[in-house]
Amino acid sequence: MARWKQSWSEQDLSKLKTLAGTKPITVIAKELGRTTGTVLAKAIEQKLPIIHRIEHRGR
Repeated sequence: MARWKQSWSEQDLSKLKTLAGTKPITVIAKELGRTTGTVLAKAIEQKLPIIHRIEHRGR
């Protein structure tokens, strides 16, 4: 089931708050089963620290 229309449960918010600033946003999104954009928007809304990691491929 697509989670893009689902609201954030207290459990999801708690996990986001725990993981924010410790792992890249892409990893957190995978763990929560949500898109990177959705997780990023929620982290900004909650004023949580964000880690962006750009991976260079093919080097």
